[in-house]
Amino acid sequence: MSEVTDAPTTRASQDGTRIQSVVRAVKLMLFVAENPAGRTAKEAADAFGLALPTTYHLLNTLVAEGLLRKDSRRRYSMGPKVGALSDAFLRDNVVPEWLMRPLEELAKTTGETAYLATWSGGEVRVIATVEGDHAVRVAGVHTGAVGNAHARASGKLMLAFASDEVRTHYLDAHPLEAQTEHTITDRARLEAELEAIRERGYAFDEQELMAGVGCVAAPMIDEGTVIAVLTVSAPIHRFEATREKLVAAVREAAEQALA
Repeated sequence: MSEVTDAPTTRASQDGTRIQSVVRAVKLMLFVAENPAGRTAKEAADAFGLALPTTYHLLNTLVAEGLLRKDSRRRYSMGPKVGALSDAFLRDNVVPEWLMRPLEELAKTTGETAYLATWSGGEVRVIATVEGDHAVRVAGVHTGAVGNAHARASGKLMLAFASDEVRTHYLDAHPLEAQTEHTITDRARLEAELEAIRERGYAFDEQELMAGVGCVAAPMIDEGTVIAVLTVSAPIHRFEATREKLVAAVREAAEQALA
């Protein structure tokens, strides 16, 4: 990448003109956010092929605006104003229409309970749910639910696609407690499962969180970053009978969400 100058660099896109320095600043913030221990300017410069002075300029501007902070070790991490952005995104549990639309369509298409989850406060949190129209359907999945990412389709998927630092930090802080007899409680076995999820692009929970319930989750990916996860849940007997259809439905919904 070329170095940013005082004059803003722009380039055209299908959605209009994009200011290159802003694009770089956003990518640097996401890069810093991936690691709970923070990042150095050199790590960021190397990751994006930027000149070190340019990287310092961008990072320190973000620090000045409160979006990043720099500690005594000269490592950058999330700043206090990031919380305001997160709160605004999920204020009063109002999920943006562009996220609700694929969730509602998934529940309508499958007739099963569907929910949307994302990283929030270091946890994989359910931010919206829509019930299906089957007479017998999954209950108990509520907005705001967190915990047991190792036993949830959405949680395993988010862990699989997280950076090594985020995944290690989460697993070190959260014991792999058994929720049912099917829950994965061995770290090595879970790591193998996460690798398989990365390869196939979607995740299952087959009675791992709740007995009698099966789930499949697929990621909503924007420029290589998983921003949210769509999941559909069904009673296990119906899940097993319609597995392939549910997998196809949730993957199509996730792919079309950002199209």
